[in-house]
Amino acid sequence: MTDTMTAKVIAGLEGVRFGYPRRKPLFESLDYRIRSGGVVGLLGKNGAGKTTLLKLISGVLFAQAGQVTLFGDPAEQRRAATLARISYIPEQFEVPQIRLREYITVQAGYFPRFDRQMMERFLQRFEVPGNEYLSELSFGQQKKVLIAAALATGAELVILDEPTNGLDIPSKQIFRRMVAEAAGDNRTVIISTHQVKDVENLIDPIVVLDEGRIVLDATMEQITSGVAMRRFATEAEAEQAGALAVESYLGTAVALVPATAEGGEPLSGALDLELLFHGAVTRGAQLQAACGGVA
Repeated sequence: MTDTMTAKVIAGLEGVRFGYPRRKPLFESLDYRIRSGGVVGLLGKNGAGKTTLLKLISGVLFAQAGQVTLFGDPAEQRRAATLARISYIPEQFEVPQIRLREYITVQAGYFPRFDRQMMERFLQRFEVPGNEYLSELSFGQQKKVLIAAALATGAELVILDEPTNGLDIPSKQIFRRMVAEAAGDNRTVIISTHQVKDVENLIDPIVVLDEGRIVLDATMEQITSGVAMRRFATEAEAEQAGALAVESYLGTAVALVPATAEGGEPLSGALDLELLFHGAVTRGAQLQAACGGVA
């Protein structure tokens, strides 16, 4: 797969300011670039502005200052040709009062590269009923239809906000396989989620948003080259080794440390994304520097 940190930029925010009425601005001068390829994991605390960021990128909301571009055009222009290259499934949605087959036809008419065979294949995997009214399906079934359609559109940018909410455990496994199958070098999928465990083996690169800033933007290769998981006898020992994040487990301390740090027992296995997230929001500059530069 293409290195997502050197691939072409398909969307970007420069000096963006945005806030809702009678509230503190979410973003004062936000810069962020989205590159072609990969499954971007957008992480952040409640209220960090993840959904707002996605709406700005897709042109649903307009920046109050600065610029947002989408495939080279100002996002707020919402040109039909540009919107046909993006598919956005929000966390909260309302389905149209039509049957499933009619919905597929509508989607195919809007997206030139819509893949009906992929859509049918994904619906079968999700075990969605044949031709029910969308409004009569459960929330989980409705979400399956929207996810399947988003991935089948052929859109170059697919944005999924909290996609695993409402899905049972088997469906989450199916979802991960579907995203991996649909993603590619010329296609970017953004997954915004609080459910890190649902997508931890899928997302790359990882982006963390906190207090109006991107505090981490790095590929998994950069992260695993720059930091390491180690076990220490105490949190104090972990801190002495330069821990970026630490958590106690059964009398020992598991820490995320720079790869160059000394001490501790190396831990094998997957990176703990929850610990990585904690490090990003508490020591973002140090973590980003360890992973290869400033976000």
